[in-house]
Amino acid sequence: MKMQTIAAVIVLLGVCAVCWLMLRVHGGQNVDAIGDGDSAQQIKLYPGATPGKVIHKIDTRDYAFCEIAPVLGNGPDTMAQFYNSSGPDDHCPVEKMEAIDAKSLAAKLGATLVYLNPTPGSARHWVMDQLWIYKAGDSVDFLGVQATWVASVSLESLQGLAKPDYQPGQVHREAKYLYSKGTKVFLLRSADAKTWVMQSYATEVDKNLTLEKLPELGSKLMLPQGFKFETVTLTKDLIIDPRNAAGVAHILRDDHHDLYEGCGFDAACNYTP
Repeated sequence: MKMQTIAAVIVLLGVCAVCWLMLRVHGGQNVDAIGDGDSAQQIKLYPGATPGKVIHKIDTRDYAFCEIAPVLGNGPDTMAQFYNSSGPDDHCPVEKMEAIDAKSLAAKLGATLVYLNPTPGSARHWVMDQLWIYKAGDSVDFLGVQATWVASVSLESLQGLAKPDYQPGQVHREAKYLYSKGTKVFLLRSADAKTWVMQSYATEVDKNLTLEKLPELGSKLMLPQGFKFETVTLTKDLIIDPRNAAGVAHILRDDHHDLYEGCGFDAACNYTP
């Protein structure tokens, strides 16, 4: 796969964010990066899941997070290693994230490229109330951004996930989302009677988008024929857990780069809101 194609597909995955694509564990690769001058910092990467490590994050709704994904390895062993700042001790200061130069970091890591999500000048926020990640690895300090390893994805898998806006895709994921009773969920209803629940929103297209403004999002989206946007207040907890559906998560993004997960396909959702 050409590097331009890799970059384009990782952009899509980054918007999926955090779909936490547990497609293949690729451990045992130790990569050191050493900066220059007074800002020198050694970064050691040990991609792969730590046995028994589970992340449970509460108060997740509207939490701003970021991802750093270096592409490491050669030939068929080339993998995108996703690090996400949703771990218990992680943090993603806006100024630190925006100060990272992707090309410079890639050179330090010996990576083909490094993808940064969100793009400079924008933010990405969770919309669920709690989340669990059932495979997680080391937490790494990327020049002031603390992020935890959550996925290792082959280039073949990346290529298969390249989908236009509003086109459904599938990923394998070992994570669970809880949307609490009494909270609002933001839904897309598609023409095939499937329901898509927003898992994260982004300010890459609309810089002024906030959680409070999400109920108005439907008037701004360029929805395909047969789609509609709804805001629903839950009368009971909604749980989305792809482990109840052989690990398969159905995903979709809109033209504002917000990400959704599908209900009505299988047993991943405890009900369809």
